[in-house]
Amino acid sequence: MTCHWLAPDLTMSAPDYRALLSAALSFKRRYPLHTEGALRDRTIYFLFYNASLRTRSSFQTGLARLGGNAIVLDPHAGIYTPALPDAEIPYTTERVADVARVLSSYGDAIAIRMYGAPAGWVYGAAHRHLEAFAEWSQVPVINMECDRFHPCQALADVMTLREQLGGLTGRKLCISWAYSGSWHKPVAVPQSLLLAAVKTGMDVTLAYPPPFALDSHVMAAAAQFAGQTGARIRVTHDLRDGVTGAHAVYAKSWCSLNHLPQHSGEAVDEAGMHAVFERHRDWCVDADIMRLAAPNAGYLHCLPVDRGQEVSDDVVESPASWVFRQAENRLHAQNAVMAHLLNPGSLT
Repeated sequence: MTCHWLAPDLTMSAPDYRALLSAALSFKRRYPLHTEGALRDRTIYFLFYNASLRTRSSFQTGLARLGGNAIVLDPHAGIYTPALPDAEIPYTTERVADVARVLSSYGDAIAIRMYGAPAGWVYGAAHRHLEAFAEWSQVPVINMECDRFHPCQALADVMTLREQLGGLTGRKLCISWAYSGSWHKPVAVPQSLLLAAVKTGMDVTLAYPPPFALDSHVMAAAAQFAGQTGARIRVTHDLRDGVTGAHAVYAKSWCSLNHLPQHSGEAVDEAGMHAVFERHRDWCVDADIMRLAAPNAGYLHCLPVDRGQEVSDDVVESPASWVFRQAENRLHAQNAVMAHLLNPGSLT
């Protein structure tokens, strides 16, 4: 049975996830001199429906240093755009089932990044696109971010938290919404982070204005994992309350699910989305907000960050900022994911 990396934050057990986290940190310590050749002659096809700096560069760099080959296919030009049956256009698209079978006969994995506009902003549509690839592929399919989950980012996040805080059981993490002049960021990062954090035993406070609630199914799954690990989940609609006493503050923007279309072909309620964003322009993490956190608390963000909106420059550039350690750990997390899928013996 082919092992995919679509929504491990949701599907992987807490003990298995913690074991992978430890293995990823160990793999990082051995990189690159003692990991060269771990993926020798392995080929991964990368499809980016969305722009990417960290995901694209870290995957390609890591795969090359591990001895593998990265082939980037542009789904908008250069190949026929992979599409589900209800979105096919003659001589413009090619059915996902056909693309997946062809690529999996050539190489060793398929990695896909897709959310937002390429899926018509219908929540869950991009994830279903990845699931269709996985259904037809004979090799692992890797989720490089969809509209529901960003498992590669979450693994890098908990790696960073472990390195900065040591043991994570009982540590307090605030995951907060923050204002941005753009509403176009999906809920994938906070949802994957919430699930990953409670699997490590962290106590999580979710802070957001009421219109920015996360997926109820993800919240239910997080509560179930928390019950297994002893973690606690708290929700507040007050930024200052959420940050107070936190050992780590992860504040970023995400869209309001209530204003996304329900069906393909429908439009985003942009007026409503813009209105709820503008009502909460004060949700910005600055030095005064960070002073409410625990001593030596760190600030995290997946990047790119909207400076002066989500967070002030003085926080990003302060000793409390862990964002560039996070960015570095994208390389190491994804190396571990690729090794886990294609050569698990190399992780030990």
